[in-house]
Amino acid sequence: MAKHLTKDENQIHTMGTLLAAGEDKSWKVRLAFARNFAELANAFGNELTDNNLIQTFTLLLNDQEAEVKQAAILSLRTCLSQLSVQKTCSLILPTLTNAYAESTQQFKCGTSTALCEMSTLVGKDFSHQKIMPILTELIKDESSEVRLSVVEGLHKIATVIGEEIFSAPFIAQLTQLTKDTQWRVRMVVFGLIGELAKSFGKEIF
Repeated sequence: MAKHLTKDENQIHTMGTLLAAGEDKSWKVRLAFARNFAELANAFGNELTDNNLIQTFTLLLNDQEAEVKQAAILSLRTCLSQLSVQKTCSLILPTLTNAYAESTQQFKCGTSTALCEMSTLVGKDFSHQKIMPILTELIKDESSEVRLSVVEGLHKIATVIGEEIFSAPFIAQLTQLTKDTQWRVRMVVFGLIGELAKSFGKEIF
């Protein structure tokens, strides 16, 4: 319905009901909101999403139901282009920072992917100062799936940050990951090293 209404019509007829659904007592209703958030953001447009929807959505990234949180993080990966850089930095990133540590393996994987996507929007300095510390923690996670997810996205954030990403701790972590107990992690790490070499040249390699 929102796709066929104007901004003003959506504010009058659909926004209130939708926001109520996002905070409904039933977790299945909140789950429906989380699953459809990317499509809703696209239908409502950047302004309404930024001013109204995003506050409710951040609550779902911290929801007490793991399934709701997981749906929210999956939606976030596909709707970042609908969010302003200001809201991404001031609302979404702090929420993820507080939510990921005690979350499920699936949520951590989704967080790492979303953060790598986010880096292309927020730029070099913010990525270096705010996003990389979280990825640095996630890359040491006990779950091989989480480590794998982080490594798969590192080339994207390296492109944003540039040569400054090659700090001694980062190189040490890559070296450690080449000896990871999970062969899939080792394989992706060696692939990453090759991609970084192609992107940054012989000297960096």
